[in-house]
Amino acid sequence: MSESTARARNLRIEALRLVAIAGIAIFHTFQPWFAAATDGSWQAGAPALATLGCVSLLGAFGNNVFFLVSGYFLVPRAARVAGEPGYWGTQARALGRRALVIGTSVALYAALALAVSTWVVPLDGVGLGQTGWLLGGLEFIWVYLACVAAVPVVGWAWRRAGRPRAVVGALVAGVFAVNAYIAFVSPGSEVRGLLEWRKLMSAVTYFTAFLAGGALGEKNLERSGRALAVSCGAALLLEGGAALAGNAWLLEALSFKSTSLLSFALAASSVALAAQGRAVGADTPARRAAAALAPSILGFYVTQSMFFSLWRPVADAACDAGLAAGGQAGLLVAGVAVSVALLCTMLLFDRATRVPLLRALRLA
Repeated sequence: MSESTARARNLRIEALRLVAIAGIAIFHTFQPWFAAATDGSWQAGAPALATLGCVSLLGAFGNNVFFLVSGYFLVPRAARVAGEPGYWGTQARALGRRALVIGTSVALYAALALAVSTWVVPLDGVGLGQTGWLLGGLEFIWVYLACVAAVPVVGWAWRRAGRPRAVVGALVAGVFAVNAYIAFVSPGSEVRGLLEWRKLMSAVTYFTAFLAGGALGEKNLERSGRALAVSCGAALLLEGGAALAGNAWLLEALSFKSTSLLSFALAASSVALAAQGRAVGADTPARRAAAALAPSILGFYVTQSMFFSLWRPVADAACDAGLAAGGQAGLLVAGVAVSVALLCTMLLFDRATRVPLLRALRLA
């Protein structure tokens, strides 16, 4: 078995990807509650506020995990073969296949969303005369496609760079210095255009995470467990301290959109830890579930965005019921439960629709 094959079958990474997508689902459920708690329109107690602060880290954490994992596999693989004959042709074919998977996935769910909006129930923002649901609504997907498209050039440059990990380290430091300025000094308005510079920094941050994943793929990861413990400790200490002090501004800044250094540190150390050791086979129910559901993560991203107006009322109703029945603790439990239920529903639906289509087209 080749090194790349062994690494591709690392189900610890597949399990981490599922944890990351669950974190994103939970983050989206609690977004309005965190906003209400930090703008003063809802009075959350310190325990709930600290919990919501930690939950607010999960969105950028999950997205960073996916870019780190992709870079971990794709960048070193391209760099190893960058000097071989036919490199550019091979990379172009691989890029074409990945782009077809993404394009087919978006087209399938776009057609389904249009059908539902036309004949079943109107979906907010979905229509032939509108573009937001296909552009800004799927910005993560398009940033990921741009990173994938850059792999041939990144691999070629990586092989020729004297110290590529040092270059990536300097880039990470620079990007998160700018991100700190955005989060703590100049957050800008709540509504951003696609070309607004703070918005573009989100894309730059995720591309940086992609390159950092490549650096992890060529580095000894023995201390990753300690790094994850330190990252978790820092997140709990900072979020908990801000909540106890009632400092809503600090809570918002610590997890500001995609700029959070805490989220990145948690993601990088988690990927490094998951990547350790030998690959494992799907020989237990949990491993089989991870292997079966992980391919549907892309489908979840698209589904959750396009069908926002269907799942959002369900999540809100569950949270309201939890708050009425069990107070703020009940809200948190209900929110997590409905997030996981919606996630499982979307993953299973994707496994029954998009995944078979990709297999029929020989794209999976």
